[in-house]
Amino acid sequence: MEKMFNRLRCYIFVFFFMLILGCQEVQAKTNQEGLSSIPGTMPAKEDPVLGLQSQQAIGEQHVLVLAVRFPDVEPSFPLKRIRRKVIQGLNKYVKEQSYGLTWVKADFRGWIRLPDPIERYKVSPYNFKVDRSRIKKLIKDSMTVVEKEVDFSQYQHIIVVPGVFTTPGKGYGMICYCANPGMLSGVRRNVMYVPMESKGGKTFRGGVCVAAENAHLGMFAHDFFHALGGIHKNKRLIP
Repeated sequence: MEKMFNRLRCYIFVFFFMLILGCQEVQAKTNQEGLSSIPGTMPAKEDPVLGLQSQQAIGEQHVLVLAVRFPDVEPSFPLKRIRRKVIQGLNKYVKEQSYGLTWVKADFRGWIRLPDPIERYKVSPYNFKVDRSRIKKLIKDSMTVVEKEVDFSQYQHIIVVPGVFTTPGKGYGMICYCANPGMLSGVRRNVMYVPMESKGGKTFRGGVCVAAENAHLGMFAHDFFHALGGIHKNKRLIP
């Protein structure tokens, strides 16, 4: 009798384990098929204990990483160090924090040389004093450099990494921030994804984060999670 009970318990465990894996695979496939759809539209799921849960933050996340450099500034960190942090470090962090439900597949491009000196892109270290036109310029110019070789619709998020050692008010001006959804629309009310467009007319409507070369992995991930979570009723699911 005890052997039968143990065997039954084992079967139940295997069943639920396979069910969970199946759900993950289906969700990952759904994410893959919907890469070009408007972000933030997948409804959040209400959990009685945890509250609202993002559904677009599950499965494989295709991320375009653009490591950019300014013509008048020499990066402090080698490109391979930044690549390791974004491709290996961020993926490991996201995977661990989501208990394996989410992972990052990064397409890393760099160094990408921007057309103008750093003063044309530099922003305030204070969130509500940031010049949005400078954020748009950074993203637009970064997209423009790679627009002939990249299909932006194949990515859910873009991460721009300015190659300059940054502290508050120095270097690029701000170490990390989420541009979409966030800085470009504001984060207090009516948060939205602001479409970004390259000079050649290619559009990207997904999440966009900016993180200086020396941003700690935890800071890096924090702002990426804002984009990852999406929007519910004009608010970010991850505030």
